[in-house]
Amino acid sequence: MKKLLFFIVISLYYSCAVHNKPVQKNDNELTQIEKNIINAFLDAELDKERYYRFKNYKHVVIEEALKKIKSIDTYLYSLDEWSTMNKINKSEDVKNMYFLDTMQIKKIKNNLKDEEVYLWKTSDFKKDIAHTFKFEELRKTTNTGEYLQNRLIIYLSRPLIIDENNAFISFEIGNGDFGFYPITHFTVLMRKKENKWVESGFYEDGVF
Repeated sequence: MKKLLFFIVISLYYSCAVHNKPVQKNDNELTQIEKNIINAFLDAELDKERYYRFKNYKHVVIEEALKKIKSIDTYLYSLDEWSTMNKINKSEDVKNMYFLDTMQIKKIKNNLKDEEVYLWKTSDFKKDIAHTFKFEELRKTTNTGEYLQNRLIIYLSRPLIIDENNAFISFEIGNGDFGFYPITHFTVLMRKKENKWVESGFYEDGVF
């Protein structure tokens, strides 16, 4: 049931992202900063203990990137949750995690109003990515039972760069042995420290 609910949620999000907006042409390249951020994230994330049992799996990226607006929506959801639990009064939480003011959020959302879907290419990644895979093809394998055996499926957004030191990435990573069985999914805060991009915090989106 957990797997089914999770797949339904990302399917709905995908449908809104792809069918309501035109898909961005593949010649729209990532900037070097975006590449640095996305690869620093993958290096750190995929080296975690929860992926040890999948160390021999090939890495597959869903070609259609999650839209960057998902990152700011998740940020706002997480902020609301913390506010409800009265944790927002802790100044360090505000400083380290919830640092955007109302005007900044409004500007970001306005800039993403006509956001198009970015198409990932294997050349975007320095990590060994076997290939990219269209979301519709993934959905077909799940429906037919022809699962992507021995594959770690990575579904992620293009970095939402807030300023020279902060960026968000939304991601969902799953085991392809039984369709797209979720291992983890969050929006991560990437922060530049000592000239390196590192994971600095995570925001939950309310989907479990």
